[in-house]
Amino acid sequence: MCDGLVQHVSSKDSLAYFDQRDTSGGHFGTSLTPVELCVATPPKTQPRHGMIEPNMQVSAIRRRGGRLECIKVRWGWSPIWSVGTMPPLTHLPLHLVMRSKVFDQIKREGRVLVAVDGWYESPEPTAPHPAQRPAYVTSRQSTPIFIAALAQACENPLGCDGLALVTYGDIASQQQRLLAFNAEDALEWLAPDLGWEQAQQLIERMNATPPHLESGVTVQRPAQGGL
Repeated sequence: MCDGLVQHVSSKDSLAYFDQRDTSGGHFGTSLTPVELCVATPPKTQPRHGMIEPNMQVSAIRRRGGRLECIKVRWGWSPIWSVGTMPPLTHLPLHLVMRSKVFDQIKREGRVLVAVDGWYESPEPTAPHPAQRPAYVTSRQSTPIFIAALAQACENPLGCDGLALVTYGDIASQQQRLLAFNAEDALEWLAPDLGWEQAQQLIERMNATPPHLESGVTVQRPAQGGL
């Protein structure tokens, strides 16, 4: 599970990747090419310039009025029905989001993309060596990874604003992966008519060619004091 994002790409640059691709209705139905991921050494820049943890601000891309725009929102969403009773949601399974009525509004109005250089991923609880350090996951290409997310962002925040990353995977084993795209396919997530049936097709196509992760490489995550 992701527990830290590295986001050096600027809002302006992240929008530039869609200049030649954006259409008001998205382009759902094309063949997806899952982003090629690898485990690598994290960037050598100072962590405080790009390292993002839950409860910190993250830049996201959303569609409003047929146009794409960037917003700043806290990583960690507190729905009105959970305020004071549970910690902010940092991750949400796609199947739950698309099938539960409590998420109707945010799945309709709050689908966003988060452009990142990579993320820190904790080992699965069932891993042979649970004390293993988090891995830094990034793209083999020199372009950002676009992660699917849900965000509630109001002009006058009422304490509920925030963002949760969307995951998918094997429900039974509870092994979830981030729903990550390259720029060519990322607009699938922002298609206005995306419903549960289309989301299932999206998962099936993503699972057809699962992301490739090199094994045996772990990295030490920067100390929180440097953020």
